[in-house]
Amino acid sequence: MRLRMEAFVKDQQQRIISALEDMEPEQRFRIDSWTRPEGGDGISAVLQDGKVFEKAGVMVSVVHGKLGPAAVEKMRADHSKIQANPSGQLPFFACGLSLVLHPVNPHAPTIHMNYRYFEIENPDGTTTSWFGGGTGILPRIRCTD
Repeated sequence: MRLRMEAFVKDQQQRIISALEDMEPEQRFRIDSWTRPEGGDGISAVLQDGKVFEKAGVMVSVVHGKLGPAAVEKMRADHSKIQANPSGQLPFFACGLSLVLHPVNPHAPTIHMNYRYFEIENPDGTTTSWFGGGTGILPRIRCTD
């Protein structure tokens, strides 16, 4: 599932970027790849000062590492299949796609979207996983640098 989700979010990011650039023929997304020292990486894509979008961001992150005891306990409150670990830490994997669109039109709302896949490896070797996220349309908020 990890590899499928990583491929899926990266493909969706490219599709979204392409569709938004079709709306902004004079602007292109600035792409920034980054690495998380604790494990994983991501791709940030930002378009700015267009005729349709004041600012648009399409981000992908694929990260992994170990969750600390406080995070494990908080997640166990919502996901009963997460097992306690005597060391307090559990390996995790998270993969997500997020998008924020700030249109130039003052009457058009800002759009925010975030979808993610989260996976935890239990001490007995089983995996607990889930999908989360959502989409919202927000009142117009002007971007500033």
